[in-house]
Amino acid sequence: MKIEVSKRLLLLMGFMMMFSGTLLSMEQGSQGNSITYRPSSAYDPRFFVESNLEFTLLHELSHAVIELNDIPVLGGNERAADQIAIMLMIMTSHGFDETLFDKMLSISGEWMIEWREDIKRHPLAFWDVHPLAIQRFYDVTCLVYGAAPDKLEKIRKETWLPIERAWECDKEYTKNRQALLWLADNYSYVSFDRNWQLFQKEQHPPADEVVKIQFIPTSNVAYEPIIDWLMSSQRLKYLIDRTNQILKLPEPVTIYFETQCSGPDAWWNPAINGIVICYSLIEQFQNNAQKLQPLVKRLSNESELPFLFLFPEKYSGLLAQDRETIRREFIQLMDDILVGD
Repeated sequence: MKIEVSKRLLLLMGFMMMFSGTLLSMEQGSQGNSITYRPSSAYDPRFFVESNLEFTLLHELSHAVIELNDIPVLGGNERAADQIAIMLMIMTSHGFDETLFDKMLSISGEWMIEWREDIKRHPLAFWDVHPLAIQRFYDVTCLVYGAAPDKLEKIRKETWLPIERAWECDKEYTKNRQALLWLADNYSYVSFDRNWQLFQKEQHPPADEVVKIQFIPTSNVAYEPIIDWLMSSQRLKYLIDRTNQILKLPEPVTIYFETQCSGPDAWWNPAINGIVICYSLIEQFQNNAQKLQPLVKRLSNESELPFLFLFPEKYSGLLAQDRETIRREFIQLMDDILVGD
């Protein structure tokens, strides 16, 4: 039983390469047309930070929608908020263009970077209400693949997406799309037509700004450039304006950019109808933006041994040895973690 659990986790690690090539070729259905993707924008620090900030805001706003409207949730609020945020980013994009893939790479890359840091510095918190960062990576990958499996099958084959997960990704995407349609019909000013194109079904009240931003002053001079950047960000302004055009909320919500945090974090606080985003989280995004391109390059070289993504540092000395040795060591390590010595 212990070995089987470890093997399943081993299999789960197989799809890190979804966005890790510097050139990805995607089949366009049966016509054989191809789209080339070069992740240039994702490597841009500003784009990386803004993409992860967009996901963070949408994730926390999803919590606000669920909480303020008393929406019942199966499967956990954190997983639901992740899925709503990613589905919104996919469904409001202009198809499978480079911008969408760059956003997904930026967000997935952040999770993978956090995962690699977590496994080096902290005990893994299997009890946490949040999915592990590596699970969040695979969840978004599955949703993107499920949106157009006929067009993205070549990526699945080339980048190790386990068929056990890929088999249901189109159904997972369809179910999430239906859920998003239900949310839009009941709690927004927009909906989707028969072709799943977004349209404005009614206008929001002109003076009604249900979501506002407040920047909390800080005495930490290191955060001053972050505040200046946030206040001047046109993408942030557009996101808030668009949110006010889309969302119906029974009560106003304020987004507080805050300095008094125990670490890089963001959360929905129902006691104040507010979303708190720490300046330190933006700082983390800035730092991790510099790590994305080296990470992609490194993982490209490790692609034939996908389970190394779990504990790469522990196996640096084994890369020259045979794969069976690495496999046995990995399974033993996972057994120790999952069930103890």
